[in-house]
Amino acid sequence: MTIGLLVTRDTFKAELIGLTKSASAKGHDVIFFMMDDGIRHSQDPEIVALKDLKGVTMSLCDHSAKLRGVTETMIPKGVTAGSQYQNAVLNQDSDRVIFI
Repeated sequence: MTIGLLVTRDTFKAELIGLTKSASAKGHDVIFFMMDDGIRHSQDPEIVALKDLKGVTMSLCDHSAKLRGVTETMIPKGVTAGSQYQNAVLNQDSDRVIFI
């Protein structure tokens, strides 16, 4: 199963970590996309480290990032700086989507 995490808030850190680790440990793929205030999670090493778990991909909306002062050089390696296209892919490719 593929689980999409659409992250629009800069809260719920423990829940994001728990959901992602649990899904990965059970063999599920996770598509993690940050936009709006959720972009702020891209500066949290504990959240960014989730991208290294088996089956996890991580991306963010570069427009939301720019609006919140997150520059291209601040985006961690391994996190795709994209657009709402990544959001569309998340919704298309996920069996279940969790909106946070």
